[in-house]
Amino acid sequence: MIRVFIFGISGKMGQILARSLPDDFVISGCADSTRIDDAPSDVIIDFSSASATEKVVALADKLNCPLVIATTGQSPKEQAMIVECSKHHAVLQSGNMSVGINLMLKLCEFLKGVAKCEIIETHHAKKKDSPSGTALMLKNASGAEEIHSLRLGGVVGEHTVIFGLENETITLTHCALDRKLFAEGAIKAARWLINQPYGLYSYDDFLTSNKHPSLFHSQR
Repeated sequence: MIRVFIFGISGKMGQILARSLPDDFVISGCADSTRIDDAPSDVIIDFSSASATEKVVALADKLNCPLVIATTGQSPKEQAMIVECSKHHAVLQSGNMSVGINLMLKLCEFLKGVAKCEIIETHHAKKKDSPSGTALMLKNASGAEEIHSLRLGGVVGEHTVIFGLENETITLTHCALDRKLFAEGAIKAARWLINQPYGLYSYDDFLTSNKHPSLFHSQR
């Protein structure tokens, strides 16, 4: 069994992660904004917030285990903490745990510079950040000049990158249909990370090393 510590378990994504764990994962400990119930663990998955970074990396040191960081918005000081943590533990950090989005990033990198491009991103009305961390990742990968952010209803997440050539366009679109996909992506990354040496990894590192079709299916 893989013992996983869920940081941010009282949040929406923490709850979804807990319900999405496959049969060979067991919750060994958890934390929310008021408490940390720790125990020996094989990996930590953090779905809390950037403000918890100091507590998260301290826990990785205490439990001496790998860490998957699925939060965004870290300050330079908080990012420095993550980098320091990766000198002693395997750390995978990504602003989006979707396999599909990370494949889309690779396509954007391939097309970067081919033509002017712009991004349209839509999320639910309660999402706080605008543009989203994912949209900023796509901007960096594609070289997009503008991001158009929409906050409507209960949309989980839609991202479109449009490359405009003289007489044609290339359009890449990713639609998140269920927040569960982010939990499943983090689980897949955690399963991989526990066998890696210490260092700071991206989701692309995981994808590049593992192109098995199981990436696109639940592992329950």
